[in-house]
Amino acid sequence: MPNDSFPGTGNKYLVDFVEFKVVLSFTSATSLTYVVQNPDGSPGQTENVVIKTENIGPDLFLVTWQEGDTTTVVHVEDYGNKKMITNITNPGNRFEQHHGTFVQLPADGEGPPTYVDDIRPLFRSMDITCMDLKGVKLEDQAWLSTPANAQRVFTALSSGFMPPDGRWPPEKVALFKSWMDGGFH
Repeated sequence: MPNDSFPGTGNKYLVDFVEFKVVLSFTSATSLTYVVQNPDGSPGQTENVVIKTENIGPDLFLVTWQEGDTTTVVHVEDYGNKKMITNITNPGNRFEQHHGTFVQLPADGEGPPTYVDDIRPLFRSMDITCMDLKGVKLEDQAWLSTPANAQRVFTALSSGFMPPDGRWPPEKVALFKSWMDGGFH
């Protein structure tokens, strides 16, 4: 029996399992579309699956499904701490376990993030000054909206190289990536 209080229902999440990333879109308490992200951020394997959800503690849910190739997936999803553990049994009974963190993405129809409203405010004046000396024009929307330049900045952000005084939290990096994926508006 599906859990009607499942917090994922109607929401989309970017999950970073370190070894791979996946976008989970819970269309209902019994339906999920997952899209594995390729290393370059482009969409990879995609499938719609029927899920079962069970509340196992405060903000803690067990989510299970079987994929078309008989892969069985069991998630422990901790919505309070934004953490997830996935246990995957692949065809041939090869078992994998991955630990990750997740951030909620904007719902479809809300529109992609924009440079003016969402991206420019992420950068502090010290970030802009420091990176400008290195030829990285964070304050120039046209420069940053060039795919190669945006990818260069994204790589620096996601690796923790930028900003120099500490890594961005995953939700900021995900917002920047969502802006890139949405067409650099």
